Amino acid sequence: MRLYIRMPSVRRSLTLLPCAVFLLLSARSADAAQPLAGQHLSVGLVSEDAARTPGRSFWAGCHFKLEEGWRIYGSNPGDSGSPPKALWNLPTGFEAGEMQFPAPQRIPVPPLVNYGYEDDVLLPVRITAPRTLPTGAVKLQANLRWVVCREVCIAGKGVEELSLPVVAAGIKPPPSPERALFESTRSHLPQALPAAWKLSVVAQKDDFVLTARVGRSMTEVTFFPAEPLIIENAVPQELHPVPQGFRLSLKKSEQLLKPISRLKGVLVLTGSMAYKVDAPVSPSQGAPNPHTSGF
Repeated sequence: MRLYIRMPSVRRSLTLLPCAVFLLLSARSADAAQPLAGQHLSVGLVSEDAARTPGRSFWAGCHFKLEEGWRIYGSNPGDSGSPPKALWNLPTGFEAGEMQFPAPQRIPVPPLVNYGYEDDVLLPVRITAPRTLPTGAVKLQANLRWVVCREVCIAGKGVEELSLPVVAAGIKPPPSPERALFESTRSHLPQALPAAWKLSVVAQKDDFVLTARVGRSMTEVTFFPAEPLIIENAVPQELHPVPQGFRLSLKKSEQLLKPISRLKGVLVLTGSMAYKVDAPVSPSQGAPNPHTSGF
């Protein structure tokens, strides 16, 4: 596990607290009742369904429970940290998709800002089962890596396993005790922008200005960049509500060395709804035309 700190500005004073790194090695058998225990967190491998059906895809995921004050990171961790990762070891014919990240939180760690999660978070993964399955049970195994931080950062890893019984094709599998957790998490996964919404992004000298027409004025908007070193994470985002939407000014990263052609990330709006953004960037001297971002 490589833990890294990205410096938000070469001109910013370096007042970072020391980051102590430890390595936690653990393993859990498929029959164990307790999740894998790490330092300042626990993580369990969970499934939305309590059984498997041949040929049906299903949701599994890594359920992190954190001690108060500790955090893990989103897909773009912000100014420091590293996101959790899972390397899946699945039975023949099974395929795992990419780990999904719900809309993160802005977590100030002066002088930095990180993007991540506190308390409790599920990181789901879509898994596809083959059309034929043996009788008995199937075992899912994930090799997990994570970084958990407070004043110090601790890198951990472990192996987590989950066994699921197989039911016949055509039979709907029963829900697991975690079904409600999966449903809640899906409501916070970034969605495609509604077709009627119009978005434009203009690159000014020091800022990106994102303008959105969404049908109503918005008073709470936060942008989370998909990639590092695009914006200054710790600089407040300037929101200007307008009758049918908003304008959002984002300070360019001082380490952004060349223009970008597209601004990618997640918009979190009033009510915690999250939407994917992948929008062309127009130069300031051009006349940007609002557009519907395609997903």
